[in-house]
Amino acid sequence: MKSFSKRTWFKIGTIGIAFMCVLMCGLMYISFRPDTLKMFHFFKVFGLLDYLEELQHNPARVPSWILYNLPDGAWLFAYSILIACFWNFKIKDCWMFVLVMPFICIPHEFLQGLGIMHGTYDPSDVLAYLLAIMAGFTYIYIVHSLAFKDVDRVERRRKSTTKLVLTSLCFALFVLLAIGSDDTVGRISAGTGEVNAVEELWK
Repeated sequence: MKSFSKRTWFKIGTIGIAFMCVLMCGLMYISFRPDTLKMFHFFKVFGLLDYLEELQHNPARVPSWILYNLPDGAWLFAYSILIACFWNFKIKDCWMFVLVMPFICIPHEFLQGLGIMHGTYDPSDVLAYLLAIMAGFTYIYIVHSLAFKDVDRVERRRKSTTKLVLTSLCFALFVLLAIGSDDTVGRISAGTGEVNAVEELWK
């Protein structure tokens, strides 16, 4: 019973950490990023855009790596630990599902640099992804060592269909979050010295 309770608390804590990472990203986007983000179109449909615009601040106060690169890393870190949580933090069971996201994101960045994909290449994004996935696997290894090392193969495979469904839903959710946070116009403006939409409000 003690072991089960310990595992449960680790899972609850992991879900909480992932939620806080996503929440932090969302608040940063709402507070400092321009309304060219696709998520603002969603807010507009529900009549929230005018209210959210009142929460925006001058992005010049925040370093660009915090505005653009940190959310990318936090997003990928949250995804990796959440996927591992579904699979009892067993790296042998979840590594493929964890790595599928960076295997999409990192090549996408390089394709942007080559002009094949739409968007702006940023090497700092690649670094943020690499650091996030390293931090994610480190977290998974530590939690596994502390609470899930004695989970046997039978228990790991139990309800695998449910785990696959949760994994698929989580992947789809984080892809939607990535699409919603797309801000090509704002990032091009930041890279060329042009004034973006939020900065214009503070002139």
